[in-house]
Amino acid sequence: MPTTQKPEKDSGFEKDVGMISGFVAALAITMALSTGVLAETPQGAGTQPSTTAAPAAGATDDFQGIPPEYMWTNVVTDFDRDRLSRLDEAVALGTEESYGASATIRERAAFHKVMDAETKPINDADLLGWWACRTIKVGGKFSGLVVYSWFDCKVSVRDGFLFFEKRSGSQRLSGRLYQDGSDRRVLLAAPTYNDEPQRAYSGPEGGITDPQRQDKLGVLSQLVDGRLRVVFPWSVLESTYDVLELKRPN
Repeated sequence: MPTTQKPEKDSGFEKDVGMISGFVAALAITMALSTGVLAETPQGAGTQPSTTAAPAAGATDDFQGIPPEYMWTNVVTDFDRDRLSRLDEAVALGTEESYGASATIRERAAFHKVMDAETKPINDADLLGWWACRTIKVGGKFSGLVVYSWFDCKVSVRDGFLFFEKRSGSQRLSGRLYQDGSDRRVLLAAPTYNDEPQRAYSGPEGGITDPQRQDKLGVLSQLVDGRLRVVFPWSVLESTYDVLELKRPN
């Protein structure tokens, strides 16, 4: 692995001393829905979500009734808007590049199990709580196909937003999840390392160019089997794109 990327360190699950109870989680989601923060999820099964383009900054069709500060199009940097608009390209290129990697059968099976899984419309209440999560780096000159160990992730409600955190391992991540139609949520996050304090996403002005500190943009999907998938297109380190697979801890 190249020296520019800080290696992950294995760690066990953290004890859930602050996990939202079922009643409080339901109350938080109900309050958010009543104020228009989270959109209601349509009934019925869905197909793979379309990710061919990111909406323009003034687009409003998918955000009726949502205050401007809760719209990712008003918060995202130009750099991340471009990365999101080319999500399908990143997945196609990175996947093609991974075929030449010296990966194990187990690694390839793990990759296909998460990337080929069927998705469904997102129910925000289902996202809350603790998750086991692992990163898969796909494509690029250095990664090819690398599957990391499992770590701890969490989704909660913070300041009226769904808030995502990768809580263990040396490479960490935190940020807000924004509505983007019924089939996906856009994650605008910032990386940290070890026990550093969490940082906020840089916002529309951007300005962070250090590849170790640059913002993280991801697209979250809910899978039919109960897992979650977050795809990070055009990673600035090592890979063409990263996938974060999430499952409920045993």
